[in-house]
Amino acid sequence: MPNPLVQFPAAFTAANAIAFANPDNSAQPVSVEAPLPVTIGNFAATQAVSAAQLPASLGAKAGAASLSIAPASDLANLEPAGAPITGTAMPGGGIGLTGWLSAIYKACTEGSAVSGSVTAAATVVSASNTYYMGGTFQVTSAGTTCTISYEQSNDGTTWVALPVISAAAANAAPVTTSSAAGLFAFTSAAAFVRARVSTYGSGTVAVTLNQKQQAAPNAGVSLASGAATIGAVTVTGTVNTGTGYTDSTTALAGAATFTGTGRATGSTPYAFFNACAYADQAGTLFVDQSLDTGTTYQPVASQAVPAGSFANLAVRLCGAFGAATLYRVRYVNGATAQATFRLSSSFSAG
Repeated sequence: MPNPLVQFPAAFTAANAIAFANPDNSAQPVSVEAPLPVTIGNFAATQAVSAAQLPASLGAKAGAASLSIAPASDLANLEPAGAPITGTAMPGGGIGLTGWLSAIYKACTEGSAVSGSVTAAATVVSASNTYYMGGTFQVTSAGTTCTISYEQSNDGTTWVALPVISAAAANAAPVTTSSAAGLFAFTSAAAFVRARVSTYGSGTVAVTLNQKQQAAPNAGVSLASGAATIGAVTVTGTVNTGTGYTDSTTALAGAATFTGTGRATGSTPYAFFNACAYADQAGTLFVDQSLDTGTTYQPVASQAVPAGSFANLAVRLCGAFGAATLYRVRYVNGATAQATFRLSSSFSAG
C-alpha cells in the first residue's frame, strides 16, 4: 500500500502515515478516499484587520468627496434618442430639468395676476394668452378723463379691439373701452391681450389682469333685467293659430248625408284640417279635399262613429296654399234617424 505524503502549513512538520484509528479503534488505511484526519487548534477567534483594508464609508457624500459617474457617450439625454422641440424657449430664470418642470407646471396651472399702472398714454398691462381662453381686467384706478382700450393680437405688433363686458352689471353690452373703475370680463383665442391708455387726462391708471384656461362666454347681451333688447322682430301673417267652424247641429234622418262647406287654405300657413263629430246614432265621418276650386272632391280620411260616441280626424294639409285647394267635412248617417248631432271643423297650425 502506498504511503501518501501529508502536507501541513509552513509552521508544521511534514509527516507520513499508513493508517489511523477509527472511532471504534479499528485501523483505517490512509488513502485518497480516506485521508488522515487533522485537528488544528490554537487559532485566535478574532483576526486583526488594518483600516487600510476596509472599504470607504457608506452614505451620502458632499460633492468634493463623491465619485463622478460618466454617462454612456451615446446618450445625450436621460432617454435614448431624446431631443427637445423647436420654437420653445425656457422661461426666464429656468435652468435645466428643474427649470423645464417648473415651466410645465406653470403652463398647466391658472395664470397669475399681472398688474401695472401708468401716468401717461401707454400700455398698462400686456400678457401672453397662449394657454388661456379669457379672463378679467380689473381697473382699480381709472385716473381722470382717461380712456382705457382693450386689445388683442397674434403677433404682438398688430393690435385689434378686444370686446369686454362689465362683470358687475346684469344687462351690460360688450364694449372695447372704459373710463371708470370696474371688472371687465373677456374671451379671446388670440396670442396676446393688453389694456392700454389710449387717451390720457391726468392721475394714475392701474389695471390687474387675471387669465383663465376655461372662460365662460360673455360676448352676448344679458336680458336678466333692465331694458336690454336683442333687436326688433317683425312677424307677418298668422303664427301658431287656428280658425274653427261649427258645421252643423241639425239631426240627420236615417241614411242621410251632411256635406260641409269647402274651405280654402288661402295664404295662411296652416298645417292641419280637423273634423269632430258626435251623434247618438252610428255613422261615418269624412274629410274631403278639392284641388280645383271645389269642382271635384276626393275623400282623404274617414272614421266610423259609434252610436253615442265621439270621433276626431286630423288631416295634414297638402297641395298649393290658395283659393284652389279646399277641405270640407262630410257625415253619412246610419239607417236610424238621429236625435242629437254635432259636427265641427277647423284649420290649425299644429
